[in-house]
Amino acid sequence: MDEPLLTIGAFARAVGLTASALRHYDECGLLVPAEVDSGTGYRYYTPELADRARLIVGMREAGVPIETMRVVLDSPAGEARAALAEFLEDQSARTARAEEAVRGVLAAVDAGPAARPALVELPGPVLAAAIRQVRHAAESDPASELASVLIDVGGTGVDVVATNRYWMAVRSLPAAAEGDGGRAVLSLPDAAALADRLDAITTAELRIADGTLTLAGQELGRDTTYPAHRLVLAGLEPAVTRAVLAKADLFAGLDAAAYAEVDLFLGDQTRLRSPHTAEQSEVRGVVTGPPTRLRLGTALFGRALAACLGDEVQLAVTAPDRPVVVTSPYQPGFTALVMPVRHDAEG
Repeated sequence: MDEPLLTIGAFARAVGLTASALRHYDECGLLVPAEVDSGTGYRYYTPELADRARLIVGMREAGVPIETMRVVLDSPAGEARAALAEFLEDQSARTARAEEAVRGVLAAVDAGPAARPALVELPGPVLAAAIRQVRHAAESDPASELASVLIDVGGTGVDVVATNRYWMAVRSLPAAAEGDGGRAVLSLPDAAALADRLDAITTAELRIADGTLTLAGQELGRDTTYPAHRLVLAGLEPAVTRAVLAKADLFAGLDAAAYAEVDLFLGDQTRLRSPHTAEQSEVRGVVTGPPTRLRLGTALFGRALAACLGDEVQLAVTAPDRPVVVTSPYQPGFTALVMPVRHDAEG
């Protein structure tokens, strides 16, 4: 007897995930629906998927990265336990480092003067375009603290940032800033409304203090933490393999793969291939450095490509399990980081 099919809403309520989270895990290939209606695109789930979903909920609550989730869900018990033990060990080390860093910051706060507000001027339409360019990297679940756009004022200008932990988009805008720097985290609706206002402002004068951005008397900002993107970018290891590739060929290859993941082979004959079929597509471009293979989430990689201006994209690859740096040769101030999908190194 066939198992009953549950709509995405009913399944979401049953397992404690949002519908947007279920769509994301489908895109990542972590929790694939039992059926997808070819006409409407509606996803349907069977009750037997609930146990897998509840494991995902538990790991998500603990902050387990998606690569480790995949090992836990799809590997023998011994490998799953080893992966979780390694995660806990890493978490403990990060917690110890965080405690030490916070103690140092507290000491500096106690000893130093109050920070001066960050003041910066830049063209309104330019900042509006930057917000719209990066916002697609933000988490889609409104309840998440990452359903936001970061405006970060530093010594060299303004960084506009969005991330959902699986990929990050950063647009750096040169501008003369005064004060000690500052950052404000805006909800996606507030960021969209700000971009609309900025379109009509020739020169925008921003003030950021205590996590609040002020423009023409209006204050915006979420009381939330946000990843330190400057540290992430500064901590990237030097690229081993670099490529300049035709964006149209990459999009065509992603469409042809027709699967949640795709393998990108960089070398003399660069190509995209579905990991589950023989379907592959040639990609025009130039590759320097040793050949390498990456497995990427189709939807995530597609969004990063769409955010890049121009007909070509540049990739900088350190290793198959490290972030891929995606940039545009036509817009030096834009950077995207895309996390590859964990895979075996055959092929």
